[in-house]
Amino acid sequence: MTSNAYTNTQIITYKEIYASETMGEIVPNAVQHNVPAWTIFAMFFIVLPLAGSMVKEKMEGSIVRLHTMPSSFLLLINGKIIVYVVVCLIQFVLMMSVGLFFLPMLGLPVLDLGNSALGIFVISLATAFAATGFGVMMGTIAKTEQQGAIMGALSILLLSAIGGVWVPTYVMPDTMRQLSVLSPLNWSLDGFYDLLLRGADVRAVLPGAIKLILFFLITMSIASLVNRFKKNV
Repeated sequence: MTSNAYTNTQIITYKEIYASETMGEIVPNAVQHNVPAWTIFAMFFIVLPLAGSMVKEKMEGSIVRLHTMPSSFLLLINGKIIVYVVVCLIQFVLMMSVGLFFLPMLGLPVLDLGNSALGIFVISLATAFAATGFGVMMGTIAKTEQQGAIMGALSILLLSAIGGVWVPTYVMPDTMRQLSVLSPLNWSLDGFYDLLLRGADVRAVLPGAIKLILFFLITMSIASLVNRFKKNV
């Protein structure tokens, strides 16, 4: 009786509401966000060596010799695509290993990889293709190595900023959250959230993986058109 009377006389009351409850989603801890986020960032940052390699081939004249072959641009570039996709996947494995083995040594939680190894493979492979396609497009558009490095670095930094790599989207204002869906890095990060946080299976990441593959096809199409235009000029 006394307790109820005391409660009724309180002028200021409070109620604890967690962010996960207000947004209707599970909020990742530092490891669950940073490991996949910076893994995706590292995979997309392959645009710098890839674009630089393509520009260097132009400067050395080797690309001219390739153009004399009776093959399409996409067929000639296939070998480079495969190599850099494999490099991206190696980066992915190394970064996941950091979350599994190194970060726990620093007292941080162990990275939980969820319940779907197939889902992780699908979204990581789609991310690798998207990153490689973006690098090929930048390398085709750029005229010098410096131009390719600046364009590639600035574009990846911008896509990372709006995609939730640096600041998670769940703490962004509504306008920025709506803008984040335009970034391919966000598509990949959402897929990893589904797998690592929500225990989803491969079906949950298929929409994001399809968008990443479409992004790869679009960037490769742009690169092919730009290459054809430069050959005619």
